[in-house]
Amino acid sequence: MLKKSEAGSTQMTKVAQVLDEVAIYGDHPTERITQGLLRLNTAMRNRAWNWAEGAGLTPTQGEILVLLMQRRKPLRLNDIARDTALTAATTSDAVSTLEEKGLIEKRRAADDRRALAVKLTPRGRTAAKRAAQWPGFMSGALTTLRDEEQAALYSGLFKLIRELEIRGTMPAHRMCGTCRWFEPTDAQEGTAAKRSRTIKVTKASGAVGASKAAAKSDSFQCVTLEQVLNRNTLRLECLAYEAADAATQARNWKLLKQV
Repeated sequence: MLKKSEAGSTQMTKVAQVLDEVAIYGDHPTERITQGLLRLNTAMRNRAWNWAEGAGLTPTQGEILVLLMQRRKPLRLNDIARDTALTAATTSDAVSTLEEKGLIEKRRAADDRRALAVKLTPRGRTAAKRAAQWPGFMSGALTTLRDEEQAALYSGLFKLIRELEIRGTMPAHRMCGTCRWFEPTDAQEGTAAKRSRTIKVTKASGAVGASKAAAKSDSFQCVTLEQVLNRNTLRLECLAYEAADAATQARNWKLLKQV
């Protein structure tokens, strides 16, 4: 049994260790969030490697397969490198390995016959579908959060991703806010009679708490999909994406930061 002096010394040691940890990571909310994201990254990396080893691939190769599946068209090597934040050499090595495994094939780019583009083979599409499933462990954990917690988390992550894009530390996404089809609705900018057609509330799968009431509270719209969008239904990746000009992106980002 520890004496009082020994117990006190042990407690002081524990306090010192906690203070040392605070000194390393910081105690400001932004630093706590960063620490949390680092730990989530550890879990994601571990799961990615577990899946990859079972599939006979690497996480990088799996990421490329999923990207090709998302885009639904052949991509050039420089497009893949840009969107995955990989070096040209790493991209080339990964693509060569995937080609050897029969998961992708190279062909001449449709817009430039001198350039090569890669596309999924039938086997590659099957592998890509499997590669897209391993993050499901995170989705399962997220279901334990209340709807309002999920909404706040997604909104914060969306804004954080866009901010990192602006700072040049993350590759650009084909996301709402930077797309030419994304517009504020009347409530945001008073552009009422801009469009006469009916805009439907999005029913996109995975939308968190989407509802007509929510759409009115922070409403935007996608002109090409004819959908009303709110902060919970903004898309990070969209096949209808077309980049807006810089001035429009800046205007939309200013509005999005307020919701």
